[in-house]
Amino acid sequence: MLEDGRWAVGNLMRDCNWMQALEGDIDTVHVPFLHGGHRTVDKTTPGTTSHYTAKQPAARYKVIDAEYGVTYGAYRTAEEDSFYWRIAHFLFPFYTMTPTGVLGVRKQVRAWVPMDDEHTLYFSMGEPASRADIQAGPPTEETPRTTDWYGRFRARASMDNDYMIDREAQRAMQSFSGLPSITIQDQAVTESMGTVYDRSHEHLGTSDSMIIRTRRRLIEAAKAFQETGIAPPGVDSPAIYGQRSGEIILPRSAEVWQATEHLRRAFVEHEVKPLPRVAAVAG
Repeated sequence: MLEDGRWAVGNLMRDCNWMQALEGDIDTVHVPFLHGGHRTVDKTTPGTTSHYTAKQPAARYKVIDAEYGVTYGAYRTAEEDSFYWRIAHFLFPFYTMTPTGVLGVRKQVRAWVPMDDEHTLYFSMGEPASRADIQAGPPTEETPRTTDWYGRFRARASMDNDYMIDREAQRAMQSFSGLPSITIQDQAVTESMGTVYDRSHEHLGTSDSMIIRTRRRLIEAAKAFQETGIAPPGVDSPAIYGQRSGEIILPRSAEVWQATEHLRRAFVEHEVKPLPRVAAVAG
């Protein structure tokens, strides 16, 4: 990870197909289970984002196509008159924006670049966040780099050492997974599916709405290019990538896409109040 105080860029390799790595990033409902499964309602403060996710781990979804890809909103009950929303994006061809804080404020994007069918190079680019705020854990330790094709940007925690799982942290309910960071938790799940997951075994449900729509968009774009030569979205229109993701509390009566249209725009200074939170997580 390289930081200069304003921007942070990091990369890491995963031993799996790029699409299953990307799909893990747009699967927002895994956050309160994998990353926050140790956090119970009685250990959170009412009125905070952690409380909302602990009280209602499973979210409901609204998903829409966008010219840059796909956008989703996962919402949970907040107060009697409001919903807590997590809004994020898939952007062609392999970019994601996760809800990492107040909608419209923090700038961050991730790229899931295929090295080959069974290896992915992950890039994280954006403004650094407070590690205490997102509970990201310690920086990801890497193995010494070598000169071979797969010898760089490898996490020290791997399948060979059970991802350095800490059973004592699990027993003490300090961590649901026992794995050292959010990054490694995600990595362990996507790699343990196998390098190329057999999707014929899937049973997708409503919580997979974003994954379903993203696959369709990618297939449609590939077919359009193959059959008619139409370039995929974004190739000739970089301005469409001016997006922001994040979290927001809205009245239940609000139409989410209309209410957040301005906040989802990039290159705009947004004046928004911070969400009440006690250890919200990214992912």
